[in-house]
Amino acid sequence: MAYGNPCQSALIPAVIQASLLSPATRGLVFPMPMRTLLPLLLLCAIPVFGANSVLPVGNFETPAVKGRTTVDQGGDPTNGGRGPSWIVFKFAPETTGSGADGSIAGGLTNEIAHDGKQSLFIDFNHVKTPYQSAMLISNFIPIASGSDYQVAIWGRVDANDRIAADARPAYLKLEVDFFAADANESIGDPVFSVVPIAAGKDREPFFKPDDWRCFYAKITAPAGAVFAQITWRWESAGSEPGEINGTLFFDDMTMIGAPNPVPNLTPTPVQETAPVAQDPAPAASASPAPQ
Repeated sequence: MAYGNPCQSALIPAVIQASLLSPATRGLVFPMPMRTLLPLLLLCAIPVFGANSVLPVGNFETPAVKGRTTVDQGGDPTNGGRGPSWIVFKFAPETTGSGADGSIAGGLTNEIAHDGKQSLFIDFNHVKTPYQSAMLISNFIPIASGSDYQVAIWGRVDANDRIAADARPAYLKLEVDFFAADANESIGDPVFSVVPIAAGKDREPFFKPDDWRCFYAKITAPAGAVFAQITWRWESAGSEPGEINGTLFFDDMTMIGAPNPVPNLTPTPVQETAPVAQDPAPAASASPAPQ
C-alpha cells in the first residue's frame, strides 16, 4: 500500500496543495474558483496520515517546560528513558559547559513549535572538533515485514541564534535499524540518510530560519523484520575546519506506513534454555595406605 508524503500538510492533500502554492511566488494562488475549492478544503480537513503513523508520539509536548530547558534541567524527551516514543537522548563526547572545543546541548522548549506548544532544541555551542553529536533514539516500533515506510522530521533554525554561512559543516543523520521479535537480533541492513545543517562549499543548509522545513526518507522493512528503531543524530563534520555555533528546533517526527498486524506488540524476550544437570562424577575409591 502506498502512503502519502509525510511532509504534506495534515489538513490539505497534496493535489490541493499543488493548486494553492505557486512555485514562482511561494504565495497563495487560487487557480480554481473559490466556490469549488472551499468545499474541497472542508471535506479534506482531516489528518491524511495520522492514522498511518506507527510512531506512538512524535511531538515533544511532555514533560511540559517553560522556556529553553536542557535535559539536566528537566527537558528530557525520553522521560528518563521510559518513553513511550524516545528512550535515549545523549551527547558525545559527554561535556558540560563550552570548554575549549565547544559542546552540544539539547532539550525541550516552549519558545516555538511546528504543532502544539513545544519542540526539541539542539544547540551547537562553538563546536570546533569533529564528531561532536547529540543523539535521539526511539523505542522499538512495531512494523510489517516487507512494507514501505517514510520517516520524517520538521526543523528550522533559530532566527535569533543563526548558524553562520561559513560555519563548520554539520549534519542531521537518520539511521533506521530493523529487528526480529525479540528486538535483539538485527534483521537486514540499516538504512541511512543525511542532510546538511550548515552551509559549505557547493552545499546549502537544508533548514532555514524563516520557516519549518520537512526532511524525510523512504525505507522498506526487510523480510522478517518485526520492529524498527529510529536514531536521529546531529553531528559536526569530521574533517573540515572552523566552528559551528547556533540553535535549531525540531518537531513532529513521524514514521508513516503499515502497522504490524498484531496490536500492542511488544518485544518477546528470548527464552534461555536451562543447563542440563550433569550426573556427579563417581567418587574415586580410596587407595590403600602404604604398608
